[in-house]
Amino acid sequence: MKLKSISLLFISVCFCSSLNTTIWHIKQDNTGDFTTIQEGINASINTDTVLVYNGTFFENIDFSGKNITVASLYLTTGDEQYINQTIIDGNQNGSCVMIVLEEDGNTILCGFTLTNGSGSITYPNGPIRGGGIHIDGSQPSILSCNILNNESDEGGGIYLKNSTLFLSNVDIISNHAYAYGGGIYIGSNSTLTFDSISLCNIYLNYAGSGAEIIKHWNNCPPLEIIVDTFTVAVPDGYFILSSTSTGVPLNDVTLNAQNAKIEPVNSDLFVATDGDNNNSGLTPAEPLKNINYALSLVKSDTLHPNTIHIADGTYSKSANNQAFPVNMRGYVSLVGESMDNTIIDAENRSTLIEDRYSKIDYAIKNFTIINCIDNIALLNVNQQLLKSVNFENITINNCNAYAYCFDLFYVNIFMKNVYFYSNYGNFLWALNSYQTELEVKIENAFINNNHQYNPTSPSSDAYPQFRFGMLDTEPMNVLISNMELTDNIQTQSDWPESCSGVSVGDNVSLNLINCTIGNNSSPGNGGAVNFSPGQNSVVNIYNSILFGDYPGEIYIDNEFSSNPSILNVQHSLVDGGYEGIENNYTWNTVNWLEGNLNEDPLWQNNGEFPYLLTENSPCIDAGILDLPAEYELPEYDLAGNPRIYGETIDMGAYEWQGVDSEDIQIENIDSIVWNYPNPFNPQTAIWFIINNSSSISLEIYNSKGQIVRTLIDEFYEPGLYSTIWDGLNDNGKSVGSSVYFYQLKTGDNVLRGKCVLLK
Repeated sequence: MKLKSISLLFISVCFCSSLNTTIWHIKQDNTGDFTTIQEGINASINTDTVLVYNGTFFENIDFSGKNITVASLYLTTGDEQYINQTIIDGNQNGSCVMIVLEEDGNTILCGFTLTNGSGSITYPNGPIRGGGIHIDGSQPSILSCNILNNESDEGGGIYLKNSTLFLSNVDIISNHAYAYGGGIYIGSNSTLTFDSISLCNIYLNYAGSGAEIIKHWNNCPPLEIIVDTFTVAVPDGYFILSSTSTGVPLNDVTLNAQNAKIEPVNSDLFVATDGDNNNSGLTPAEPLKNINYALSLVKSDTLHPNTIHIADGTYSKSANNQAFPVNMRGYVSLVGESMDNTIIDAENRSTLIEDRYSKIDYAIKNFTIINCIDNIALLNVNQQLLKSVNFENITINNCNAYAYCFDLFYVNIFMKNVYFYSNYGNFLWALNSYQTELEVKIENAFINNNHQYNPTSPSSDAYPQFRFGMLDTEPMNVLISNMELTDNIQTQSDWPESCSGVSVGDNVSLNLINCTIGNNSSPGNGGAVNFSPGQNSVVNIYNSILFGDYPGEIYIDNEFSSNPSILNVQHSLVDGGYEGIENNYTWNTVNWLEGNLNEDPLWQNNGEFPYLLTENSPCIDAGILDLPAEYELPEYDLAGNPRIYGETIDMGAYEWQGVDSEDIQIENIDSIVWNYPNPFNPQTAIWFIINNSSSISLEIYNSKGQIVRTLIDEFYEPGLYSTIWDGLNDNGKSVGSSVYFYQLKTGDNVLRGKCVLLK
């Protein structure tokens, strides 16, 4: 139980010592001095008291540099009901309370519930701070207050900078920060002291970093947290985070908590849009509601990794009160039910995923991500070795990023089936340091029609879709295969070497295999592939097409003769050929090897896959199978067709399938059957002609010969018919990306065709 007697004695002494000063009475019924709290503050002078009677005040109050007491009737009565009945509602219009003008130690806020604050901006385009209370350069005491359900970028409950704060009998619960410190943010030169007698409660707050408390930047003394109830008994860096100005974690926070709000669960958990956080979350039948609550509840380690399974549905703040960004935890994977139907919508308010201090080693699979800002930031700042992150079956659409949607630093990266299109921003920046060697592997990537973020802004700059670089001398090994990188447009840059495709920094070993790179545009000289500067870097291009990119295809600008760059090109089509490669310094080597072409690839230029090859393309059967030993040839191309059709592999991300048309058509004397579009997503029409009256059946099979769906089983008269397959099985569940076969039985005839579902 919390003890309050000392704090009540403290505030009573403060109140009595100011009996010769003015008490301003704030009553909403017009029987006091004023009806709003801010009017009372404006009328007050140092040592005055603004006494607020119960009610809900939709205000954003500012102490305005005055060393005063602002309090509810709890100050005079000690009755806790006045804490709950005297509410400052920020109305999503700023911080509930501002104490930012050098208010001294005689400044007191007492006996309120502060809620629905949205924080305040202290300089143009700066972060939004202090959803409940914003304190800067001041020395207040907060006594007997509830700080609930506020939000900001930094310090969802309280933001503290260059200040000294005393907290007594304060509940800080369910606040949210998009960046740092869901409960409390402690900035430079700040000291926070907790009352050791009249205890506070801090729990179930949430943030991109430091869910409950973050102590950030410089010159903050060690912190002792003394509370009655904290979220968990033994918090890790997910809950409490202390770091230097460069982000290096400090071990200078201790927790003394009498109780824990939740007991962590070392198990897989389940989340659904119709779930309830009061459920166990241990089975799909008892799902939790919020992804962030599941992350606070789960417990994992290297020997017991766990997964949070997320059911199909749309997850957003407006729809089901999801809090973003998701603050990842080490050894905890997020897996959606299906890529197309498990949708994360950040509603253009925040980053989707943050991870700066966890143990990493997890997977993120099967999601569509929309309306995010700077989607995923993952930095292994603890300099942990051999850490990895796996992204699979991810669609990112209609998102915005000033630079990159994936900032993945100091980790091994594995991506498969990633679709990044129609965004304002760029795809991936992978950087390494500390590691002796780092691996990046990307298979089946569709990067299309992305544009520079806010090109009209003077601060906007053109960035490549991929940026790889090192901060050390050991190599970063990058392998990209089955990738389409097309129609990405950059328009403005102060960087002459800017490029729209792939930028290679220092100490990178890059293999591009069966990639289609075309019709990208950049205002700089960088072209589609750019060495920038690319010291000690080697780029190998196999079976790829680079065509139609502006101003060119490959640009080598390594000016350091002691650390030259090497480019090897074989069995690839490069617009402009060897002569079109711009190599600005003689010490860099270009090896133009066998099988290369300089001509039009003859793309299809229409349909769902406009970069498919047509039957006269010189790229058909022009590839090579003598590829790097570490590369495993995939079974399918980017459209889901067999990766090899004919004598050998084609150039580019798409394998020509023997006909120009996407339709597969099978016919005999009695009937004809075909489908369109093919490949398809999410549905395809299966057409058939029946020449004789007959009982027919039309069934879908998977590649194992198992029946997936029965579409038709009835009698038909002669004629032309069609039916839709929507990618569902007989149980109404979505099936995965794969090759499927449809079988039409008409009397004694059996006809079969192939279709490809590509999600």
